[in-house]
Amino acid sequence: MKVLMIGNDSSVKGGITSVINQLREHDWKNENVELHFIPTYIETNAINKILFFGVAYFKIIWALLTFGPDVIHIHMSYRGSFQRTYLIHKLCLIFGVQDVIHLHGSEFKKWYDESKSYKQKKIRSLLRECSAMIVLGDEWKRRIKEIEPKTNTIVVSNTVSIPIEIVKWNDSRFQVLFLGVLIKRKGVDILLEAVSLLHSKGNLDHVQFVIAGTGEEEIFLKGKSALLGLEDKVRFLGWTEGEVKRQLMKESQMLVLPSYNEGLPMAVLEAISYGVPVVATEVGDMKAAILDDQNGYLVQPGDAKILAIAMEKIFRSDKKAWETYSYHSRNIAQTKFSEKNYFCTLLNLYHSVVDSKVN
Repeated sequence: MKVLMIGNDSSVKGGITSVINQLREHDWKNENVELHFIPTYIETNAINKILFFGVAYFKIIWALLTFGPDVIHIHMSYRGSFQRTYLIHKLCLIFGVQDVIHLHGSEFKKWYDESKSYKQKKIRSLLRECSAMIVLGDEWKRRIKEIEPKTNTIVVSNTVSIPIEIVKWNDSRFQVLFLGVLIKRKGVDILLEAVSLLHSKGNLDHVQFVIAGTGEEEIFLKGKSALLGLEDKVRFLGWTEGEVKRQLMKESQMLVLPSYNEGLPMAVLEAISYGVPVVATEVGDMKAAILDDQNGYLVQPGDAKILAIAMEKIFRSDKKAWETYSYHSRNIAQTKFSEKNYFCTLLNLYHSVVDSKVN
């Protein structure tokens, strides 16, 4: 089995790149799979993005002619990512190669609803024509089926490697971590408002907030934090990865993710793998990883007051109650998001789309 994978360059920050890296690092040879990867997107100016994709497009054609893939696995979100995927999909049709499209775009349905009719027709044709569409959970399966009922949707939740270490209770300090790109969709401004509400009531004596990420909202968010008088409670770390990120996870007693839209974020899965309780918004397929009052809380997006109440429930809990939250987080990661099941599901999917072509 030969698989050609298409997606972000490893320099691109975010959860999609994390998923791609997991897939590339897997021992596919043990599964009799030969995997070849071609990046089609980098974070740069518009002209260089087009040039980068142009070169990648011809690399894909060359790979189709020489590598001879049985399956092309394409990672897609929306907007420009859709346009790139659509062009590659058409190549698959021309060369008679099965394509599996891995949907990550948390705002894909919203983008579809706001698109003009000709674009919507194009989107539906891609969904209908691709060999299979991977979605991250049942909620996203429902949304895609609303757009195009004939889509061959397959639910494959993200996976996470379970570390040996787990987070520990800290008697003197409670660290709350946000991990992600600093863009409007992530709701970090609402988080700052929630922190301000708690701070004004004097409820944060031993609590510190760490915001680990970069993005277009970074300057605005730092300014808002200063305006709200949160310099002693909120620390901006910039983008973190590798050992620095792992250390942050081990030192944090809670993860908070107040997004307006999500799929099933890697940040949440990574957090629960360390036994970190999570407060997040009830969007996308968050409820697959966060069970109310077991390993955290789900709240509605855009409500700073409700977010503050949910966070306070966890950081005001005693050691025994917090350890119960932590136990459930770790258990959910181990039982629902194991790598073994994940890669087995993907391998079966590759074989099924190839077999469907033969039949």
